[in-house]
Amino acid sequence: MSTIAFFTTYIQDEIAKVIGINTSHLDVEMSLNYLGLDSLIAVKLRNKFRKDLEVDIPAVKFLEDTNVASLAILVKELSENANSKIENDDEWLEGEL
Repeated sequence: MSTIAFFTTYIQDEIAKVIGINTSHLDVEMSLNYLGLDSLIAVKLRNKFRKDLEVDIPAVKFLEDTNVASLAILVKELSENANSKIENDDEWLEGEL
């Protein structure tokens, strides 16, 4: 599995889980705004990705007109950039999925 395919599947699974739909019903090109993501969900996803993938995606990225496919590309780019890796959790926001 390629890196982009892994990130796409991971993001698709996590977003489907948090909004309560089956992963197969979440089109990777569908706007996250259309799915009803709000700021609380965005912060929860940000924290989950920080923990699991060790990348810092600003919560606002989830609220912009974006989709799973574009988030996967962003995560791939951030994971390849050593400066975006999470090394300390000073800015950790509380919340669980």
